Amino acid sequence: MGTSALRTLLLLVAVLPHARAQTTEAPPTATKPGPKPLTKAELEQRMKGMREGLIEKLVPEKVKKGDPQKRKKWLDAFFAIQSQHYLLFTNSPPSSGDNFAKSLERLYAFVKKAFPFEDTDHLLECFVFADPEEYYDFCVKVTGWSPEAARATAGHASGAYYATYYQSPSSDVVMHEATHQIVHACLHITGVGSWFQEGMAVYVENKIGNVSPSSSMRSRMKNKQVYPLEQFVAIPTLLSDGDKGHENYEQAGALIDFLVNTKLEKLAGKFPEFLRAARGAGFGRDRDIAVKLFQTVYGMTLAEVDAAWRKHHGL
Repeated sequence: MGTSALRTLLLLVAVLPHARAQTTEAPPTATKPGPKPLTKAELEQRMKGMREGLIEKLVPEKVKKGDPQKRKKWLDAFFAIQSQHYLLFTNSPPSSGDNFAKSLERLYAFVKKAFPFEDTDHLLECFVFADPEEYYDFCVKVTGWSPEAARATAGHASGAYYATYYQSPSSDVVMHEATHQIVHACLHITGVGSWFQEGMAVYVENKIGNVSPSSSMRSRMKNKQVYPLEQFVAIPTLLSDGDKGHENYEQAGALIDFLVNTKLEKLAGKFPEFLRAARGAGFGRDRDIAVKLFQTVYGMTLAEVDAAWRKHHGL
């Protein structure tokens, strides 16, 4: 996201009074009933709190300086949409907001089936702005990003919230960023490394879009156009790696795809165990954490996993 996890959480505590803290503890084995639906009165109270708190901070300067009625109209345009697992705050048309909620629920069901987890006891909060400029302003005021950094994104997420502007609810970027929220808030994995966090999001994005990484990755691996895992897992932020951001994302998604689906001995069927072990990694994101996880779960070094990945591709 461009800021440290700690800084983001501290900012969220200040501006999002209803956000829930993330945890690295494994979910209990007993089945939870899931989030309790908010009553109409509770929903109205939450929306009132948002208008008077966070959303009030986002009123555009031109609206602040204009007719007071315009300010009120701008604030009143925001409303809340509640679905089974999500609570959306938006100023987009009601039908658009409904479509967004439905798309997020489909994503939630997809990820839960692929990587089973217990439902949280609270609704996942999302902000869907009608205007991209409103989203960029949110980024600057809430995360502390520069305007340039904000405009380089079309959405971002943590375990506490997901924010974007209105676009196709089933677009790749929506599936990608909203997956980040699920990984943090529902799988309870906040660390490991950029390779893992982006890899999970790209994997889900690809699966939902019926995109296979195999052919392109095999060609790149054959031509030595990918990082060895020893180097790859040590990259702090994949997107900030010069002009290799897109290629890094592709490699990360393909690596998760390999770990999930390979039939090779010592690796097959162990990804759920990897996820359980990753929950205990905390917020740390460095090479040593990846080394420890692969050794603990698979009994393999990064070089051995790299060799197995090449074998998986017939190389």
